[in-house]
Amino acid sequence: MRRISFLDMRITRLFSYCSAAIVFIACLGFAGSATVRAQSEQSIVALVNDQPITNYDVTQRLRLLTVTTRREATDALRKKVIEDLISERIQLQEATKNSVVIPDDQINEVFSRVAKSNNMTGKQLIASLAQMGVNAKTMKEQIRSRIAWRSVVQRKFRGQVSVNASQIDKAISGEEPASGKKETEFQLQRIQLKLPDGSDQRTIAARLVEAGKLRRRFRSCSKIAEVAKLVRKATVKSVGRKSATKMVQPTRAILLSAKEGEMTPPVITSSGIEMYAVCARRSVNRNDEQRKQVRSKLLSQEYNILARRHLRDLRQEAFVEYR
Repeated sequence: MRRISFLDMRITRLFSYCSAAIVFIACLGFAGSATVRAQSEQSIVALVNDQPITNYDVTQRLRLLTVTTRREATDALRKKVIEDLISERIQLQEATKNSVVIPDDQINEVFSRVAKSNNMTGKQLIASLAQMGVNAKTMKEQIRSRIAWRSVVQRKFRGQVSVNASQIDKAISGEEPASGKKETEFQLQRIQLKLPDGSDQRTIAARLVEAGKLRRRFRSCSKIAEVAKLVRKATVKSVGRKSATKMVQPTRAILLSAKEGEMTPPVITSSGIEMYAVCARRSVNRNDEQRKQVRSKLLSQEYNILARRHLRDLRQEAFVEYR
């Protein structure tokens, strides 16, 4: 982390050697430097259809990029950042034009997943970025533009993108064939009971008792939200369909021993106490799963090609002025 050192200003005898007028001028000088710095941050680097990209925007994104990729902040990288920001402005403008609105809750959910993948909470990630001079809003706005652009592309080209069986067969022929072995797939709801930081054994034991009561009250996934309300700071989140092979131990073993319509015993994790409601379970063929994954991959490739073309066309039509 880069440490910023401040100038040691020794002004003990300033008033005894300087007149009041000189002191006043000096103070104006310090205030002026702060004003100049603020003006520099807000100076416009480019206009995109009359929407400005400021020096602050560029600096923040450049810092984020160097932090996440460990690349050196060169002039070439700065130019790339400016071009990326121009593209994102155009993408968000197109989203607005098509009435695509991404709620803050969705942005925060993705941000939290990024934090979790780095073994941090959302607040910890915000603090970590701040230590490196990056405002978390910079990352969140990047997330917003990506989600919004994906929605624009899917809306515009949904009827033009399709993948047939022969394309899937051809793609699979170049992959290692699946064994055809059966796997168990679950439809899950995750229940989490928060634990305060530094919880002692008594607090943990009390929460485990509450978790046990919630588990005994559970009857079906359709009523799980109502049951969770009876326990303080209990949250419910839909996990969706999940293969047993994608779950880590000991959760995988616990789920495999659970029946459909049951809730798993409580397990203590780094973020609290967790249980899973098994809304459904089924046996799937790995060959079917492989075909599903290949189809998804091919669709994504088709959308990416169309997205690049659409962005190229929008950039050609846009008014971009570099300052």
